[in-house]
Amino acid sequence: MDSDSPLKDERRLHILDAATELLATKPTASLAEIATHARIGKATLHRYFPTREALLIELAYRALNLVSEVIQTCRLDQDPAPVALARLAEALVPHGDKWYFLLNEHFWDVNPDLAQAEETVQAPILALIERGQAEGTLRRDISATWIIYLLDFTMFAAWQAIFDGSIARRDAPRLMIEGLLGGIAVKR
Repeated sequence: MDSDSPLKDERRLHILDAATELLATKPTASLAEIATHARIGKATLHRYFPTREALLIELAYRALNLVSEVIQTCRLDQDPAPVALARLAEALVPHGDKWYFLLNEHFWDVNPDLAQAEETVQAPILALIERGQAEGTLRRDISATWIIYLLDFTMFAAWQAIFDGSIARRDAPRLMIEGLLGGIAVKR
């Protein structure tokens, strides 16, 4: 094994973290800006990611893997759907920059593998929403896909509000779920 591998892996992760951080706030950032933000030279960045597209694709897979891991810890098959959705929001807020990045990038249409990976990651959420509709705790007159869009963009809005200082991170899950469920929950 190459003795530089751990260092290379650490640097690669540093670059990915810095790129995620910058792209979440400036989606049009160039590779030069990303290199500056990561405090590395542009040549170093190019050794790891020869093109902006290569970097974005790796960031997308990394974000999808992380979101998938978070979803798996949320026990979405337990409790009524609104309770499970609240648990999901609580777990996803700390990873809002990754979610924000995924929603900001528009390469799903040009990269079918990424689109399929995103569908796989969203499948447990879709199943949760469909379960909530079947159990009568989520509205049936709104498509499950639309509810996923609402969840996605509520997360997007929460992270943006945290970033610009208009809400506290600790308040974001509650505000997300109250806003979301106010529109999709069955009125009793």
